[in-house]
Amino acid sequence: MTNNFQDLLSYIETKTAFKCRRYKEKPLKRRIAVRMRALGLTDFCQYHDHIKNNPSELKKLLDTLTINLSYFFRNPETFEYLKTSIFPIFKKKMGSLTFWSAGCAQGEEPYSLAIIAQESSLLNRVKIFGTDIDNHTLEEAARGIYSPTAFQYTPDHIVAHYFEKTKRGLQINEEIRQRVHFLNLDLFESSSFEPCDLIMCRNVLIYVDRDAQSVILKNFYNRLKSGGFLIIGKVELLIGIPEAELFEVVSREEHIYMKKNI
Repeated sequence: MTNNFQDLLSYIETKTAFKCRRYKEKPLKRRIAVRMRALGLTDFCQYHDHIKNNPSELKKLLDTLTINLSYFFRNPETFEYLKTSIFPIFKKKMGSLTFWSAGCAQGEEPYSLAIIAQESSLLNRVKIFGTDIDNHTLEEAARGIYSPTAFQYTPDHIVAHYFEKTKRGLQINEEIRQRVHFLNLDLFESSSFEPCDLIMCRNVLIYVDRDAQSVILKNFYNRLKSGGFLIIGKVELLIGIPEAELFEVVSREEHIYMKKNI
């Protein structure tokens, strides 16, 4: 069974950009099992044969492997901390600012950053990048149209001010949409855009193994400006990872860190 599983991962990596073996085995198996159950298959060997004979299944599998449910202003207290404690620091800086939402799913997180930047009178100085490895998800993010479930943490006045009703759902306004640039980027590769003042990467590190966490953190360190901020998920900890020494704690409660000058 183990060899069948590893053979399957090798095939997926060969045919897609998704680096399966960087991810923890248990959650990876659970997500692959979702597709297997949908097809009535019971073992990895059967599923391997199926995707060889049905290439379209790879797209469905990739959607399942990369799915990250997200909402606008998820963990509202984190965004409130940004607005009250981090953005005032940015306001004192001269020049442009760059924010990066890494693993942005359908764009709720980078758009949330753009909204609070506007609320803090910073938007005209900010360029925001949202990256993911799923092109379909990125296309949806660029359209900026969302169902009501995406707004469960969003104050009514924010929805009223920044979104417009369409036949498909609520669409974020043009001013905010123009400030967010969506790119296909694997977190294990170096980004090509300018150095960042803030990187937000929540609920990604928890799914990858220790070596992969080290690679990602080193990439983040290299992309941050001196004194730049890193925000990770509420369930994630930088413990036991050598690269954690590259960052100092800013808010332990909100899991916000600052790049050290080493």
